[in-house]
Amino acid sequence: MEVLCVIHAPLVQYFTTPPYSGILHILLTGVSDVGGPLYGRLVAQEQLDSAGAAGVDMEAMQARIPTHFRDASTAPLRKLSVDLIKTYKHINEVYYAKKKRRAQGTQAENSSHKKERKLYNDGYDDENHDYIIKNGEKFLDRYQIDSLIGKGSFGQVVKAFDHEEVCHVAIKIIKNKKPFLNQAQIEVMLLEMMNKADVDNKYYIVRLKRHFMWRNHLCLVFELLSYNLYDLLRNTNFRGVSLNLTRKFALQLCTALLFLASPELSIIHCDLKPENILLCNPKRSAIKIVDFGSSCQLGQRIYQYIQSRFYRSPEVLLGIPYDLAIDMWSLGCILVEMHTGEPLFSGANEVDQMTKIVEVLGMPPKHLLDKGRKTQKYFDLLPNDTYVLYKQQKETKKYRAPGTRRLHDILGVESGGPGGRRLGEPGHSVSDYLKFKDLILRMLDFDPKTRITPYYALQHNFFRRTADEGTNTSAGVSSTPSPAVQPIAEAGPSNQPAISVRLVDSIIESSWPAFGCVAHNPAQISCLAGAICLCGFHLIVCLIRFPSPMTCILADTVVIH
Repeated sequence: MEVLCVIHAPLVQYFTTPPYSGILHILLTGVSDVGGPLYGRLVAQEQLDSAGAAGVDMEAMQARIPTHFRDASTAPLRKLSVDLIKTYKHINEVYYAKKKRRAQGTQAENSSHKKERKLYNDGYDDENHDYIIKNGEKFLDRYQIDSLIGKGSFGQVVKAFDHEEVCHVAIKIIKNKKPFLNQAQIEVMLLEMMNKADVDNKYYIVRLKRHFMWRNHLCLVFELLSYNLYDLLRNTNFRGVSLNLTRKFALQLCTALLFLASPELSIIHCDLKPENILLCNPKRSAIKIVDFGSSCQLGQRIYQYIQSRFYRSPEVLLGIPYDLAIDMWSLGCILVEMHTGEPLFSGANEVDQMTKIVEVLGMPPKHLLDKGRKTQKYFDLLPNDTYVLYKQQKETKKYRAPGTRRLHDILGVESGGPGGRRLGEPGHSVSDYLKFKDLILRMLDFDPKTRITPYYALQHNFFRRTADEGTNTSAGVSSTPSPAVQPIAEAGPSNQPAISVRLVDSIIESSWPAFGCVAHNPAQISCLAGAICLCGFHLIVCLIRFPSPMTCILADTVVIH
């Protein structure tokens, strides 16, 4: 469409003088028919008259004038006259919006360039100093990376294939930072000590195959294990495993702690929890303890902040010097959780943790509170020289009185187990639960000096079942601790005789229960519900119960060599 603009002469003179001549150019830019004689020209009425005198076809010219025009509010002339201020404002808004976008784009581009330019460890590490894992990469032309197993504050754990030994392994890749390297070097030293003392690999401690440096990262090569106990609980929908399976786990863990307590080792794990206890095979009940990154030897305590909160002992919470007994406290918490499916003490913080402990076990002994460096964080000392729970005074509605949440009820001793889920099941009698409760209370003794040790725990009646015991009888079972396993104060601070690694075998054999993983005398096997098959030198006992996604392990299958 061609537009012919007719403007009176005075207005022409006004718009053809600077600085408005540029406006006319903008105004007339939209006219079509670029080749026409009047294209881009401002035409006055006098010029139209002279054009007619010169023989220009006026009818044709009139026919070229459009009959319909755009909305007056959007006309360029209106925008450049009446709405000129509005036009300038719009131009400014568009201009500054584009300028801002350009600036942001440039900034983002510069930032990305900076990140690309800033390399960590020659480009092998990320900004957290973790090694950048690449599936298929080979370490030392031997270990081919398969996948990432997990990450932690220490670094990463990957699954890899060892082409030399033709097996899969787990490689713990430590962060490329000095503090983590120092901590990992202590872990290597302790693992090598334990592996050297456990040549036959029978004390349920993970095996360290070797270690090496790779691109400034210390790498620890371990045997590849299976699920951890937290994964096992998750597969039960946090309803817990049977008391029989809990017993097997307890026996192995007490044996491992007995091994760690031997004088030549005296190692405190410092972080026992379900996540650090792994199944060796998803179809078996054998387990191993892993992650000695926070561990230390007795007398060489390195870290102040130790143990995961749910499994943290009272002496650590109170700021009292700790020893091997803190691992036994953690074990007691773990065993209850494995059977009930829920943490026994699930504090949101340290104060809440102590409060929940007191709800179950009552107030700690005064002599412990007197020694605690952090006692005032949890307790108030009254004028009569007695302690009260600090939170009990401040939030009486939120917390229960000390000792009112009984372990007896948590375990469901007389109600068929936790939530009544084990009512009538073999191996879950009142007698069985009373023994289990007694062992747990000994493990959860506030005083580390009188807390049961692995040596005495292995002799506890919970691990001994006799043929004359019925599945649902409770006669002769007392709720008080059995005299046969009373701690001996004269045995020293640890309440445990000095036991060398060479003597651990004989102790375990003498105290191993009928439901254990090793029994040299088949006559020990008694009162087993299920099928028994004797094949060669292997006695296979299968206690069929407990439907679960992990049916093999939860069928309570035990192979007794």
